[in-house]
Amino acid sequence: MKISVLGIGGTICMLKDELGGVSPKLSAKALVDSIGLTENINIETKNVLAVPSPSLKFEDILEIIKVAKNEIRNNSNGIVVTQGTDTLEESAFLLSLLWDEEIPMIVTGAMKNPSELGSDGASNLHQAILVASDKKSYNRGVLVCFNHVIYQPRFLHKSNSFSLDTFISINGGNIGYIYENKVRYITPVYKNKIYNIPKKINKRVAIIPTCLSGDIYFLDKLQDYDGLIIDGFGAGHVSFEAAEKLKSFNLNIPCVITTRTGSGISAYNTYAYNGSELDMQKSGFIMGSFFDSLKARLFLTLLLSNHFSKEEITEEFGSFYMYF
Repeated sequence: MKISVLGIGGTICMLKDELGGVSPKLSAKALVDSIGLTENINIETKNVLAVPSPSLKFEDILEIIKVAKNEIRNNSNGIVVTQGTDTLEESAFLLSLLWDEEIPMIVTGAMKNPSELGSDGASNLHQAILVASDKKSYNRGVLVCFNHVIYQPRFLHKSNSFSLDTFISINGGNIGYIYENKVRYITPVYKNKIYNIPKKINKRVAIIPTCLSGDIYFLDKLQDYDGLIIDGFGAGHVSFEAAEKLKSFNLNIPCVITTRTGSGISAYNTYAYNGSELDMQKSGFIMGSFFDSLKARLFLTLLLSNHFSKEEITEEFGSFYMYF
């Protein structure tokens, strides 16, 4: 059994520098050497990047896929990606839309750097390797392994800035656990829909927040974007003022309205006042279903990069979270 560990940075590989803070220092090999793995697993390591996750870019995600596929051609049986947690829910979700191999890709990281008491990186990496090497992980696409839990990226959310238990599943449960060095899935295999890997992911999609008595002057620049996500009130609503301004633009771009609540689905047929879902849909706006604004932005950016029409985009948003 051969597992490839691809290091791209993050807290899991950070040590103190001359300023007294921490920054990426440890190689993927150093991380693997620190866990003392004794199972019958051959580990190959590669340093793809060494950056804190807020500085990851779309092209880095495409490079990870390229390197991972090359590892599979070199007989790797599983891929583990180590990265920072700040954007892990976004990068894992984007990877899950593009990873078309039956061999699993497992993303993990750490909330505490290796020099801190109770550092979780070695444990998380060990668990991720176990998941990547388990045959039951095949055909499950990209998974996230953190703190003994296995997550699907489509439901993943970072919920706390420091807690080791930061990751939670929103609108869907955890799919498995790692206990006593054994991988224990509690759900059947569900194959995500996979999209073509574009040559470039270079479309510009803005996220516009809604907030009490929020200013709307920043809406004037929306014509410069290829798509728009509105992180709406409640079940996907905007204010009277924002509704009128958005409609007045006659934007010839896909505009998706999500809910800022953190969980639940956007409404489609409940409210009819100005700025509600029925009103905005009549003006061509797309409701975001179970997507939060971050995942909606990634999804819309990918669809636009693959040249989906507005009608096709509406269909994809409406059906993505529907399992049956």
